[in-house]
Amino acid sequence: MQLEQQENFTIHGPQLEILGEVETKLPIPAKKRGTASIVLVALALVSVLGIGGAKLKGVYRETAEIYTSAQDEYGHSIQGDFEAQADAAANLIKQAGYVDSTPAAALQEAEDALATWNDTDDSPAVQYAANRRLYNAVDTLYASLNNKVDDSTQRALDDQYNAFVSAQATIERAANVYNLWVEDYEKTISQFPANLISGLWGAQAPERFATK
Repeated sequence: MQLEQQENFTIHGPQLEILGEVETKLPIPAKKRGTASIVLVALALVSVLGIGGAKLKGVYRETAEIYTSAQDEYGHSIQGDFEAQADAAANLIKQAGYVDSTPAAALQEAEDALATWNDTDDSPAVQYAANRRLYNAVDTLYASLNNKVDDSTQRALDDQYNAFVSAQATIERAANVYNLWVEDYEKTISQFPANLISGLWGAQAPERFATK
């Protein structure tokens, strides 16, 4: 999933250029050095926090949407690949259930892992854990039957397993891009004044697709 690298976040304050003009228009009492300085600082803060906050919020939203809804040039998305993978897992588990020699423990773990996945919320860290469990369970189930069944069943298992693994590969590529964006965003909001603005605007770093 190829997406453009986010631009570096830099706060520009064109309003700061006119603060000198603002000072000349202040009431006479406010033109005193102490009062004027306080007013100018307040205006500067409003300018930086307002413009900077809006821009930072936009970068935050763009980063989060890579995980929740963004699509690449082929129409693939992380959430869409999750759905495709879950469908392939369900079909493989169903097919394995028809085979008398399927190990009961492997089948049960795959069923439980799929149920857990279907019940997860959309938190990247939670989905990461559920995804890893599902992948390992389905991989183990497939390995327990591979080359141990008739040709027709083998083809059916192969088709679903290949679809499952293919979805996992695209998920991992896209999630790697997402995690890199999150890493860049974390670096951005670790610096002043972005570290202050991120809290005021509710734009803390999104979760990574990784273990907490």
